[in-house]
Amino acid sequence: VRPLTRLARAVETLDPNAHPTPLDETGPSEVAHAAAAFNAMQQRIAEYLKERMQILAAISHDLQTPITRMKLRAEFMDDSADREKLWSDLSEMEHLVREGVAYARSVHGATEASHRIDLDAFLDSLVFDYQDMQKQVSLRGKSALILDTRPHALRRVLVNLVDNALKFAGNAELEVGSTANGQLSIKVLDQGPGIAEDELAQVLQPFYRVESSRNRGTGGTGLGLAIAQQLAVAIGGTLTLSNRVEGGLCAEIRLSL
Repeated sequence: VRPLTRLARAVETLDPNAHPTPLDETGPSEVAHAAAAFNAMQQRIAEYLKERMQILAAISHDLQTPITRMKLRAEFMDDSADREKLWSDLSEMEHLVREGVAYARSVHGATEASHRIDLDAFLDSLVFDYQDMQKQVSLRGKSALILDTRPHALRRVLVNLVDNALKFAGNAELEVGSTANGQLSIKVLDQGPGIAEDELAQVLQPFYRVESSRNRGTGGTGLGLAIAQQLAVAIGGTLTLSNRVEGGLCAEIRLSL
């Protein structure tokens, strides 16, 4: 029964974004065969995802060179509305390319070493950087924690969430606390329009944008939240989105201590 229980648990917890852990292929022949088939399947999934990310990274990298050349040529054009439009389009393409590379790295990039950080000082520094740029970003709560984490990855998660809040709401508040089961909770709160309930999970997928964000004023690449999601998982946490009762969005990162 135990081998079947392990197999059932492995199927239930299969995560395409996690490093595959092979099942023990010993035991009765039927169970061993099923375990071997499962191991082969998850290995194929991992290889497929790795290949897909490598292709995305390669395409994004190769596009950077012609975009840079076109921007250099645009600099020598006479000042005109067409020049401004061309420059704007090229800058938008350049941002998309960079986000594509960042997303690929967030899934299969080099692993950053973990470090112990003073979480309160870390969050204060992040908030002060935004305030220096005259952005409406604030921090509520103290943790008094020394956290063992990948600081650059955690910062990228928070920056993406704060940038998203600023884009759609013009403000962001970070709130640090703990959950009922003792996990660290870092929330990024805004007072924007929120997201339709049936799209809360979808916006964490790459290149997905809610219909209302598909304009030049607020539209992005559709990768910012996906990168945040991948990096949150990579540092051993979770990222969930929910609409606030008082209006706006709550993006919550949870990390085990």
